[in-house]
Amino acid sequence: MKFDDPGHVAGQYRDSANFDARVRIYELFDVTPERWPRWLFARLGLRAGERVLEVGCGTGNLWRENAERIPAPLSLTLTDLSPGMLAQARERLRRLTLSPDFREADAQSLPFPDASFDVAIANHMLYHVPDRARALAEVRRVLRPGGRFFASTNPWTHLIELRELLERLGLPDVLLPPRRDAVFFDLERAADEISAVLRVERIQRRDSALEVTDPDVLVAYVRSAENDPLDATALARVGAHVAREIERAGAYHVGISAGVVTAVKP
Repeated sequence: MKFDDPGHVAGQYRDSANFDARVRIYELFDVTPERWPRWLFARLGLRAGERVLEVGCGTGNLWRENAERIPAPLSLTLTDLSPGMLAQARERLRRLTLSPDFREADAQSLPFPDASFDVAIANHMLYHVPDRARALAEVRRVLRPGGRFFASTNPWTHLIELRELLERLGLPDVLLPPRRDAVFFDLERAADEISAVLRVERIQRRDSALEVTDPDVLVAYVRSAENDPLDATALARVGAHVAREIERAGAYHVGISAGVVTAVKP
């Protein structure tokens, strides 16, 4: 899979269906009580009156799941390349006390003046950007001096058991291969790329696991990763393997990890 292929990304995020299928497995089976959006938000340290930009906001889950924690007043701008994802974000955030400014925008060419924001956030999206250096330069440009940037992604071992299973069962190109990808924007690489334009202050990591008890949810996750229909026989093998493991052990175990790089514009 080429995560930054524009055609693939456009197909994946035409609307929220694929994204929602992938989020669901974490909502149901992540063993850590503090879910990822809550964990990440706690590390942003947002302050009342700040101007905040999220690049690639998706359906706005970060803000919906932390609605009661958003400091007031706050100027919030949410961008995404996909009109369909922005439409979902508008719908899902319509009950927020604050009213975000929603903008369709490419991270490689942000439609904002220099020094427009105190905080910029890129939550699990930079691996979809063809020219990350250009996108990071744009983030630096729109941040004020002293402004903070938070970029989250996964370590290379994220979902390693599932990736190994897919390779064994005939679906090797659906997720990343079960070895480190040469160019993927993983947590091990993120700080090096970001440090080219901003001062990296810290890297924080969240390790957890999925204990899957419904094979259909996992199969839906796998199916959602491709725009074209996957081989039904191979998918059935995946579901059968997971079902057997659930019967044997009570759950199918998959290690998950994510983290955030915090950087500052000098």
